[in-house]
Amino acid sequence: MKINLNQMVDYHDAQITSRSLSKKLGLTAPIMIYAMDKEETISGEQSPQTKLIQVLAGCLEVTMGDDEAPQKLTAQDLLVIQPQQLHAFKAAQKCKFLQIEL
Repeated sequence: MKINLNQMVDYHDAQITSRSLSKKLGLTAPIMIYAMDKEETISGEQSPQTKLIQVLAGCLEVTMGDDEAPQKLTAQDLLVIQPQQLHAFKAAQKCKFLQIEL
């Protein structure tokens, strides 16, 4: 099955849009795609699973733990977040990203 990830979610003013792809792909692993408007945030969270974050478009800032300086990810960047690692997201500009939990 071939899908165009950038066409799976659309941007909306001052909102975060997300969609689960697990069922569509016939997989049990949680796979989500997000579209975030500029300056939107996802507050600090932790997961019991490893997360892969693949930026598809735009610029996403990721803060890990108590780090003061966020990592800036742009299209084609991949970030690994270890289990139980506190992390938060902020769209430095409109962005889309794929999140896979392993």
